[in-house]
Order: sequence, then C-alpha cells, then structure tokens
Amino acid sequence: MIQKNYWIPSKAFRPESELAEKNIWHKGFKPTYEQEEPQMGLILSWHYGRQWLEERSSHEKETRKKIKTGAKFIPPDYSRWLEKRRLNKTRLQLLKS
Repeated sequence: MIQKNYWIPSKAFRPESELAEKNIWHKGFKPTYEQEEPQMGLILSWHYGRQWLEERSSHEKETRKKIKTGAKFIPPDYSRWLEKRRLNKTRLQLLKS
C-alpha cells in the first residue's frame, strides 16, 4: 500500500535569478513549529498561528534594535523644530510697529 501525504506545509518560492530583488535588511525567520511533525489538531485550533505571531513579534523587535543601532538612529526632536518656527512677535505687535 502506498502511503500518501495529504497535507504538507507550504514553502516560499524564491527565484534563483541573480536579477531578483533582494532586501539587504531581511533576516530569515523560521518558526520553531516547522522543525517538528505537524499535528492536524494544533492546526485546527490555531495553535501554530498564535505561536507564529508571538515569534514574529519577538523577531521584529530584535531586528528593529539591530537596524537602529547599526544605522545610529537619531530620534526626532519636534520641540526644537517648533521653537525655530515660532514667531517672536504676535500679529498685533507686528501691526502696531
């Protein structure tokens, strides 16, 4: 009797061409559940989905930290920007002078 796989997790299709666009900031993310045999009960209960969301959020936080530290991120200073654009005199003072 031939044993047949009825469900196999899908894999991402990546073209082998060198002309394909590559993102230099992209770091590979592989969830932990892909290393074990999938169970249909866990698929139906959305356990793998919750696990993927948790692992993805932690992966995003780690990569954001690396990108910001690598690029020497300077946080915006809006108060200084607004202070530069504030008028020294009000409209009434300008009209009177």
